[in-house]
Amino acid sequence: MLVDHFGIPQLRDLASRSEQVSSSIGVADMPRLAELLHPDGRGQGKLDARIEFLGGMQGFPEIKGHLTGSLDICCQRCLGALNWPVDIDFRLVVIGSEADFAEIAEPFDAIVAGEHGVQLAEVIEDELLASLPLAPMHADLASCETSIGVKFTDLDSESSEPESGSETNRPFGDLASLLKAGDSADSSE
Repeated sequence: MLVDHFGIPQLRDLASRSEQVSSSIGVADMPRLAELLHPDGRGQGKLDARIEFLGGMQGFPEIKGHLTGSLDICCQRCLGALNWPVDIDFRLVVIGSEADFAEIAEPFDAIVAGEHGVQLAEVIEDELLASLPLAPMHADLASCETSIGVKFTDLDSESSEPESGSETNRPFGDLASLLKAGDSADSSE
């Protein structure tokens, strides 16, 4: 049922009967979301979805949903797997065309059914994508180290100083002295 297309008349019919759908949806069935998953977990996992069809106060049908589960996405700090918990509630008004936006009260999110209707799997995927952070990261650096099995060094510590005898490339190392020399030449004029 989640992959079927529903037009406004079918949604109104489901809403008049207060229909509910509970289903598991595979992450592999959501191609846009699958691109954001960690390669080790890509195509694995399921999310639980509970969808209710409601009659809206303004005559438009509404879709109310609750999604739970977890996703293995890429941490943007270490590129390791990050288990991201999913617990999302959403409520959308379904309208037939863009012209119907003017008839909707302000606090509602709306989707346009258009001539092909609404596919619930796409609505669920859209809500999941909207809920993800722009740059997901583990809560702390230690979690990143554990995730990829590598110990990060603290760049501000003395241990980051180069060993004696090794050469360090510092392309802007003399820039400060050049700027000071330029400032003193300007002030002497």
